[in-house]
Amino acid sequence: MIKKLTLLLLVCLTVNFLQAQTLGELKAKKAEIEAAAAAKQAEIDAFQGEIDKIKGEIDLLSGWQTGLSGLVGLNFGNSSNWAANANRNSSSSNLNLGVNAFANKIQEKTFWRNSLVANVAWQGLDNNTDDDTQGTSFLGDRNTDVLIGTSLWGYRLNQDIAISAMGDFNSSVFNFLNPGSLDVGVGVTWTPHQVPNLVVVIHPLTYHIGWSAGDSKQSLGLAGAKIKATYTHEFPGGIVWSSNLGAFFPYSDKKLMLEEERDAAGMLLAPAREAGAFEYTWINSLAISDLWKGVGVGITYGMRKSDIEYDGLQNYSAVGLTYGF
Repeated sequence: MIKKLTLLLLVCLTVNFLQAQTLGELKAKKAEIEAAAAAKQAEIDAFQGEIDKIKGEIDLLSGWQTGLSGLVGLNFGNSSNWAANANRNSSSSNLNLGVNAFANKIQEKTFWRNSLVANVAWQGLDNNTDDDTQGTSFLGDRNTDVLIGTSLWGYRLNQDIAISAMGDFNSSVFNFLNPGSLDVGVGVTWTPHQVPNLVVVIHPLTYHIGWSAGDSKQSLGLAGAKIKATYTHEFPGGIVWSSNLGAFFPYSDKKLMLEEERDAAGMLLAPAREAGAFEYTWINSLAISDLWKGVGVGITYGMRKSDIEYDGLQNYSAVGLTYGF
């Protein structure tokens, strides 16, 4: 009996040893195959990177490159007898629409870059839905209205420097150039090949026209220098940051005398004042490009200083869903 048990134990130990040996061999073989596959994948990725780079250069030199993305923010709020609400019977709505578009033609000796940024937002509000006073409707009050366009043409002197001409306007969709500004000038453009998404424009020969707002619209035209820089960077995870900074520096201290502004009821909105032509605009956008089937999330913040338009700093922001076409 003891001999039988001993023999059985030896058989079991032998089987376990053989299984352990086979399992170890399989794991080692699996690790070896995975290492070989990783090496091959690295080679494939390297080749694919070269292919994508060459394809990008071919696309860049073969014709127009265009892009269009949109931002939509929509919000509805409504309360009925909600005691904790400061306005327990109220309704509100917000709609924000934004468009970013570009059309570029980059060739060996010349380039033509065009861009357009537009953002419009409306707000509707009724603080008491029970009274007879009607609040503003869904598209009642427009609280954001931005329209910026740029067209830049250049002839390359070398890989990084080009002589260039540019037209640049800053206005609004529904009140075009009321207020707003227009710049037309020539100079040089720097497009460093080490940083392909950076474009710096320096135009010391620029003519600038600024328009004030209101019924008594006035204009001021001066010569000066225009500087503009745009940059785009894509971070891991499909996060894209773009920045657009532009400024005009007048050569003259000539100022425009603006009349006072009053609303329809005669209330004073802004006193009479002098305004110069210096201005700058800086817009930054951050987008998570593809959360679901091309839909992402976008955030835009812009600031602007233009004395002829407003005696202080202007700014706007937008948050919403984005979609790239």
